[in-house]
Amino acid sequence: MTQDKFAEVYSLFNDPSARTLTVSHRGDWRHYPENSLAAVQSCINMGIDMVEIDVRRTRDGHLVLMHDKTVDRMTNGSGKVSDLTLEQIQKLFLYDGKGGGEAQLTSRKIATLEEIMLLVKGKMMINLDKCWDVREEVYDVLVKTDTLSQGLFKSSSDYEEVEDFLNNKLVRPEYMHVIEEFNVDQLGKVLSVVKPKALELVYPTEASPVISVANFKQLNGKHRIWVNAIQKKLCGGYEDTPSGWDWMVRYGFNMIQTDWPLELKQYLEQTSINVNTN
Repeated sequence: MTQDKFAEVYSLFNDPSARTLTVSHRGDWRHYPENSLAAVQSCINMGIDMVEIDVRRTRDGHLVLMHDKTVDRMTNGSGKVSDLTLEQIQKLFLYDGKGGGEAQLTSRKIATLEEIMLLVKGKMMINLDKCWDVREEVYDVLVKTDTLSQGLFKSSSDYEEVEDFLNNKLVRPEYMHVIEEFNVDQLGKVLSVVKPKALELVYPTEASPVISVANFKQLNGKHRIWVNAIQKKLCGGYEDTPSGWDWMVRYGFNMIQTDWPLELKQYLEQTSINVNTN
């Protein structure tokens, strides 16, 4: 993987008419512990465009990667991340894959956000999940590691709160707003006030107002449009398989989060689909 891979991905991210981007959910967790340095490195090796990670704050204010509020599922320890110090967390070992009782205990450790950003520097983008409540600290880490343009913040918060965060920075961070049925009525304000480069659309069925023709007319050709293929309830009942990806691309989505990053990357390289322009 060359060091200028990020420049290519960032250019694509800023061009909504360019090819569909592949986003790996928690890294390559099928072969390494989710959210680990190894899981992210594997995605770098595969040439994946972006990895989604989950960030939480320790008791003493450090940012580490953990999806759950507790370390129970993924490590040989227990307790809330927010109740543990970084020193305590660094003594724990990660279970393989998605963890749980049947998973193999590994010699791998919980990664800090700083470690992850230094690992991906110049190589890919990172989607920052579970951390809107500590966004200021996350921003500081990205500035410290000189990876600000590589981190994609996200939230479904009120557009005024988002605008305040984005516009009160010396350098505006990259941002994606999450639109669901509960806040779909804010889409117009989000587009006009927040001006996000990307929109994550969450829709339980194809009939959801979130993916209405009217909404897609506002987005097509102007924004990156993210779909979560990882759970059927997030993407209208479709599965994280070629048939599901086919529908998503045809409908107009141009960023797909998947649990099968290499397979999706290969599928997108081999397919030629006419995208819906509504």
